[in-house]
Amino acid sequence: MKINISDVTYKPLGIESIPDLLEIQEETFEYAKGDTDFLRRNTEETFAVCFPAPSLVLGAYYGGEMIAFGILHAAGETKENLAHDLDEVTDINENANVKLTIVRPAYRGNGLQRALITKLEEHARAAGFKWLSSTVSPGNPWSKNNLEACGFTTAKILQKYGGMQRILLCKKI
Repeated sequence: MKINISDVTYKPLGIESIPDLLEIQEETFEYAKGDTDFLRRNTEETFAVCFPAPSLVLGAYYGGEMIAFGILHAAGETKENLAHDLDEVTDINENANVKLTIVRPAYRGNGLQRALITKLEEHARAAGFKWLSSTVSPGNPWSKNNLEACGFTTAKILQKYGGMQRILLCKKI
């Protein structure tokens, strides 16, 4: 569905939004038609750690409906911090993960993923982060292209999340 992206509003979400995030994630899995490597399936617990500041979970709304969301995760010293796999980053606490950006299938093609990535980057910069990183499946060229359009570059290809092949991208901000 084509929309005017200037009619989209964005708002920080709280932990009570997890059921909505899970619903949108499941729509994406249905859209991927069983390609289980297309996206890492996040659980309620996986989402829950992404809400405390300086992390940000951001919802995109159109006509009162959440049509997309993005997550910036300040993973700190945990194994979730993608900076552990980046040679460029010398202090992993200067990195934040663009953990996830999902657009409901009906609203794809409107520039929402890029808009969310840009807003997450603005938040990361204001919070003092120096690096952003993200992973994508090699079978998801759309997300890779959107990250590259936002200035991310490929750092390496590796195995993550229980053996899934992922492209690791990063950006100095």
